Amino acid sequence: MDELTLLRNMRDDSREPSPTALAAGRAALLGRIADDATYATAQHRKKRRWMPRLTGAAAGVAAAMTGVLVVGNVTLSAQSAYASDVLRTAATQTIQYADLVAGSDQYLRSHTHARWGVCDATGCEPNDQIMDVYMPADPEAEWTLYRDWGNMPGVLTGESIETTRAVDGRFYDPGHSWVNVDYADIPLDGAAAYEWIDAQYNGGSASRDEDNFVRITDILRSGLVPAPQRAALLDALSRISGVTATDNVANLDGVTGIAIGRNEMLRAGERQEIIIDPDTGLVIGERAMSGTTLFGWGVNEEMSLTAIETTVVDTAP
Repeated sequence: MDELTLLRNMRDDSREPSPTALAAGRAALLGRIADDATYATAQHRKKRRWMPRLTGAAAGVAAAMTGVLVVGNVTLSAQSAYASDVLRTAATQTIQYADLVAGSDQYLRSHTHARWGVCDATGCEPNDQIMDVYMPADPEAEWTLYRDWGNMPGVLTGESIETTRAVDGRFYDPGHSWVNVDYADIPLDGAAAYEWIDAQYNGGSASRDEDNFVRITDILRSGLVPAPQRAALLDALSRISGVTATDNVANLDGVTGIAIGRNEMLRAGERQEIIIDPDTGLVIGERAMSGTTLFGWGVNEEMSLTAIETTVVDTAP
């Protein structure tokens, strides 16, 4: 909240950002990126949030770009209407989808192939990771996580490849499950599911809409949400301001679906997306896109990309 207040106080629409401000902003941003990347190794739910809030000198850049980012209200309204139609149609389709169900000696496996940034003081480089989460037929039994950290050391052993087990998927923190929600708590009506999410807002993220979007997509991207709750959450996404849809978007493994996302003005238009299979409502990937030419990224440049697949398997590592 302090950073947001600072951004508002520093805004000056009449001035273009100077080269000095850009350089200072870049240094501040890369420092924050490095901090966020370090923190991400300790909490898996932060792993895709390596793009930080803009602070200090960078605030002037964000303010200068605001006029560029807030354009085409009519077009945006049409895009939002299309996204709402896509999401509500997908919710209807999801209800008819027969979920994969693990037998008594099987596991529901969520496989994630991710390309996220590894950042230091000089910038960010792409790093591929693999995460396989094995949920047993009894979700209160012992889960298994296999994780290949790529070029990063793991948080549990310091090795690049880790396999760990924990009851109820509490791999990194005894107080938090991998999915961090009891599916039974999710209302099965879309409007009620939105109210349920919105009521949990406590001031996090750059905006309330971003926070709601992130918390819903964090649940969906686990790949383990049952169809009735998944349908309700897809409907809830359609009720968040600024959500739009893009057809025929490929995930990291080349599987195409519909990208559902929103641009956050207070992050200079950065766009967060989930890629869904419209027939099943399953999330098959995620993507983050830059919102403007800033700090080395071009407009609509891909900053991160993942692929997610859910299957039933007989054994876990």
